[in-house]
Amino acid sequence: MYQKLNRVEQILFDAGALLLLLLLFYVFSAVIMPMATQYHRGIYTLVTYVLVFLLYRSKSKWMRIVDYLLMLASMVCIGYWIMNFEVINYRTGAETDLDMAIAMVGVLIGIELARRVVGNVFVILGILMLLHGVYGYLAPDLISHAGATFPELCTSIFYKSDGVFGIMANVLATYVLLFVLFGAFLEKCGAQRFFIDFPLAAVGHKTGGPAKVSVIASGLFGSISGSAIANTVSTGAFTIPMMKKAGFKPHIAGGIEPAASIGGMFMPPIMGAGGFIMAELTGVPYSKIMLVALFPALMYFFSVFMMVHYYAKKEKIVGERYPKTAWEIVRSEWIYTMPLVVITALMLSGFSPGYSAVIGLATCVAVSFKEPHTRIDPTLAFIMGGFILALVMTFLAESAEQYTFISMEFLTQLKSWFSGWIPFIVGLAATAVFWFYRKPDSGTVRKELNMFLEAARAGTESSLKIGATVGVIGIIIGVLTFSGLVLTFADIVIELAEGSLVLTILLIALASLVLGMGVPVTAAYLITAVVAVRH
Repeated sequence: MYQKLNRVEQILFDAGALLLLLLLFYVFSAVIMPMATQYHRGIYTLVTYVLVFLLYRSKSKWMRIVDYLLMLASMVCIGYWIMNFEVINYRTGAETDLDMAIAMVGVLIGIELARRVVGNVFVILGILMLLHGVYGYLAPDLISHAGATFPELCTSIFYKSDGVFGIMANVLATYVLLFVLFGAFLEKCGAQRFFIDFPLAAVGHKTGGPAKVSVIASGLFGSISGSAIANTVSTGAFTIPMMKKAGFKPHIAGGIEPAASIGGMFMPPIMGAGGFIMAELTGVPYSKIMLVALFPALMYFFSVFMMVHYYAKKEKIVGERYPKTAWEIVRSEWIYTMPLVVITALMLSGFSPGYSAVIGLATCVAVSFKEPHTRIDPTLAFIMGGFILALVMTFLAESAEQYTFISMEFLTQLKSWFSGWIPFIVGLAATAVFWFYRKPDSGTVRKELNMFLEAARAGTESSLKIGATVGVIGIIIGVLTFSGLVLTFADIVIELAEGSLVLTILLIALASLVLGMGVPVTAAYLITAVVAVRH
């Protein structure tokens, strides 16, 4: 999609929105200083809205003008929320006409945003919820409520903490964006080669080999992407033709790949947005959710693996032997697993997911220097190296406090140095020294900078597919809360289950299954969780 933009739009995407506001802002927020709520959630939502209308463009040249108007309207509405955050909170219930007008435009823009990226079914659900919020008094007694005027409802959805800028925006800005960027950088540094080569060498020559390669590769790639779509596109481009060549029917090959790829949404360490929402809703650390999810994820991939095996055995489909053994692949390409090891170790050690993701990004950049053609501009890696040094020095300073011969004043001063801008300056200085001694030509610098930009672009584009749901999810959750439907649904489920916990769980699972037929996975989980958690 980026290639379809004109030169001015590409510059806007790269310099303004992508680098300055998304990547650098949220790296700064995760590592140096957390931002206030209105900036943390608002800037992410603002940039997402603008980039969606920039990339998911109208077909007509004349309608492109509408895209720019929608970008401008998005900036006005979200900018208004950011700049007046505290004032609006103080006058809750006494909003001005301007507040209501901004809210109505903001809610409607969120619907158009989802229509362009997600599809009509999800949008229809959001519109139905809006209609229920306004005309709830006409609904059957079981789900009726007093209703509200459209401006009042939009004001509640747009400004309150369970609406557009609620839990979904917070999770996406805090966790998902950085992890999606991490996955893009890991893929760009050459790790995707290992994710394909290893399963090819391990099972490619066995019964149903190409399909088994698809399952294992999807599990490996899913552990860094957390996205079924990205997983299918990345591994499917290679494995589907290979399966068809081996003898799998086209529709079977086309079914195996997405069946395996969907498991990437709950394959640790990087699960889909649902995992982070789960941590946010329950208050359980993401590292614990990650550990609990490991066994079900492995069981899912094992079940798909066995189904593929017995189908291939029945059809007598066997793959070809790869030139290298699995052990040879591990010995030559083990370094590509280091970013995953680093990010997992940091999270299990108690570091925040955002901090872990940023250090993982730096590790990806370092790993990219294994091969000349995958090298990514190392500036970010050196800056993160400065923060790793700061982390080590702070730990040593705290450990040294038990020794009386070391001045406490000195240790306090040392910790204060390494908690400010010193690590950033150390990283920049290391970058300058690196470039001075390396003395690369301009072509090499340009190539490595382009690799950095391409990885950041890919990660940002992937994040838009999830980010575009923010507006409609805000509508759904906002109306559920505003109308009291959350409690009503809880009462209905409890009544149907007759107090049985097992039946309650089964009914909730059924509701989740039905929602998943037409709603994105993350949205289906969040809606189900908001209702189910009341039980």
